[in-house]
Amino acid sequence: MSENETALLERCRAGDRDAFGFVVKKYAGRASGAACLLLGCPHEALDASQEAFVRAWRNIKRFNTSSPFYPWYSAILRNVCRSRLRRRARRRTVALTDGHGDSSSDSDPVLLAERNERRDALWRGVMKLSDPFREIILMKHFHEMSYKGIAAALGIPIGTVMSRLHSARRALRETLAGESS
Repeated sequence: MSENETALLERCRAGDRDAFGFVVKKYAGRASGAACLLLGCPHEALDASQEAFVRAWRNIKRFNTSSPFYPWYSAILRNVCRSRLRRRARRRTVALTDGHGDSSSDSDPVLLAERNERRDALWRGVMKLSDPFREIILMKHFHEMSYKGIAAALGIPIGTVMSRLHSARRALRETLAGESS
């Protein structure tokens, strides 16, 4: 974490709303992406990330400015998303959007269909995982968080992160193998 971010977070703790606005701008995209992966709905994800920022602002005095902001915020966001998932009558599966366009494969309908089918199967497999497994897969592979960052966000030791990630990957492989047969 940079000195500038530490100073900005100190200003936030002192009640500076403008400083918190800079923090929100810095992490808004990452936060809504994380929420979208957990909730499967971009509109609901935006609402959830905004709700989590409001909760973070209300609790900013509890934040330790010597620690990175995002893992702390991520725990708040995860709790908001879990609450929203619990409120749903049943889970919906929504296709994961692919924001990376490759003009050669985008123009070939067969390749595009195959890529969409693989992407949808992967997303369905991830959504079938238990909450702890889905969460750790999303944090590591979709958010590209480090083991240390995941451990901080989940409040668990790094060894537990590695063990849970190993088990989650195995469960996902089994789910995907069952779906392809």
